[in-house]
Amino acid sequence: MTPSAPARIFSFEECLSIIAALPHEIVIKAMADGFVAFSKGDVSVAPIQTLGQPPLANFVGHPDAQACIKSAYVNGGAVFVSKVASGGGGQNSGLVLVFSQITFAPLAIFLDGGYLTELRTAAAGALAAKEFAPSSLSHIAVIGCGIQARWQLRLLKSVVACRKVVCYARRPEQAAGLVDELGREGWEMSAASSIAAACDGAGLIITVTPAREPLLQRAFVASGDVLITAVGADSPGKQELDPALVTSARLCVADSTAQCVERGELQHAVKSGGLDVAGIVEVGQWLFFFFFFAP
Repeated sequence: MTPSAPARIFSFEECLSIIAALPHEIVIKAMADGFVAFSKGDVSVAPIQTLGQPPLANFVGHPDAQACIKSAYVNGGAVFVSKVASGGGGQNSGLVLVFSQITFAPLAIFLDGGYLTELRTAAAGALAAKEFAPSSLSHIAVIGCGIQARWQLRLLKSVVACRKVVCYARRPEQAAGLVDELGREGWEMSAASSIAAACDGAGLIITVTPAREPLLQRAFVASGDVLITAVGADSPGKQELDPALVTSARLCVADSTAQCVERGELQHAVKSGGLDVAGIVEVGQWLFFFFFFAP
């Protein structure tokens, strides 16, 4: 058997250069195409492995830390991909492995330090805002001021006109860091003393925390059109939203219904009996329907 050529290794610096060169509009469009392919059944996704969080033992580095191992491929495509995204306590890492579906050999290794995951997650948030956020926003509320909060706002710039952000973090110094950094990127930033204050009057609320109990209560959210993009719950037991808030929503949208019910924000509302799985709409289903059937 002829040995395969060695996999191309992309250094962290090369990965950052690639990410910096990608127009955000193209990344968001690719995310939309991926969601549609997934909801149509054109993509095979393996069960997620989560290390460092219950029911497994915590990592020694930080109680909030975890590593997620995810693998998928386009049916009939040329490659399959596995990635490890890990982090906690303000530190992120990871890599992406690309293999051939034909020879099964590794083709590329991206030592991205988790930044491709940050970009992908933020692109999904921006796509949600593009499709579902009110057309006019008084301000955007961001709950949680870590790395993903920064990426959410950077990708949002290409889909919303609003530049006013009120953020909240349990640690004031973390909120101050976000205010300073994103203020230098053209955002009108301020920090609130409570979640309720940050969300008061917001038409778009983004939660990006590792919480295991509801932070955003129904009473904190204004009546009328409000989009809540809940990002943080990505393993069993995590929770950012009051289940009453979820069940009161006019529209409940998931990237993957199965994953969101098993390990995402929707797990709690479904278990309580307040949310019928049949009423959940996947982003890919929404995009596919409106592309082909909307007037």
